[in-house]
Amino acid sequence: MKKIIPFSKEILFKTKIEEITSIAIDNTLKLDNNNLVSGEFIINGTYKINNDSIQDEEFKYTIPVDISIDDKYDTSSCVISIDDFSYEIINEESLRVNI
Repeated sequence: MKKIIPFSKEILFKTKIEEITSIAIDNTLKLDNNNLVSGEFIINGTYKINNDSIQDEEFKYTIPVDISIDDKYDTSSCVISIDDFSYEIINEESLRVNI
């Protein structure tokens, strides 16, 4: 049985965000013996502060994650993967990621 768990988080940047020029996601998620998925989403990339910027600024954020899986699911052959990833700039100050 496949179980999809949506996750959304808003990340506040220290400077204005005009454009995301590259973005990647990785994770350290693992399932323990108590049906708890824990670890981090690691989101990094580059962005421009304004349209006139020649240089890209780098960013890296880690988002801690703890997700309890109900005992009704058989987790003996569990595979944890990111099925979909999207993002949007909110108010030129923060980035909302949808995983």
